[in-house]
Amino acid sequence: QFKDVVVGAASSCLEPRYADACMDLLEVVPGVTIGSMFRYRQIGRTGKLTSSKVTHFRELHQESGIPFSEMLFFDDCNWGDHVQAVGDAYGVVGQRTPSGMTQKDWNAGLAKFAAKQSSAQSH
Repeated sequence: QFKDVVVGAASSCLEPRYADACMDLLEVVPGVTIGSMFRYRQIGRTGKLTSSKVTHFRELHQESGIPFSEMLFFDDCNWGDHVQAVGDAYGVVGQRTPSGMTQKDWNAGLAKFAAKQSSAQSH
């Protein structure tokens, strides 16, 4: 169902090399790592990236060419509302996942995205 979906990572992690290493080692199913699922990664807080994921999404958009209107953002951050900030800056649909990704959060994010797409097509 999601085979044509492009997945990217936006993380304000203080240790980007550690995050990359973890994603490249942790298997979702045997032989498939989390890292292999991400076509684009913007990880860290240096250079063009700050602790605000608005900078990460700017870079993801530039690197991928994917319009912000076609992005769906799930965020587990509990110390700030990146979903609101990225939505305000670029109109990206987002879903907070304060307890990590759950089926309920996944479905809620997909429903928000579908509603926005439907609304945009009707106008």
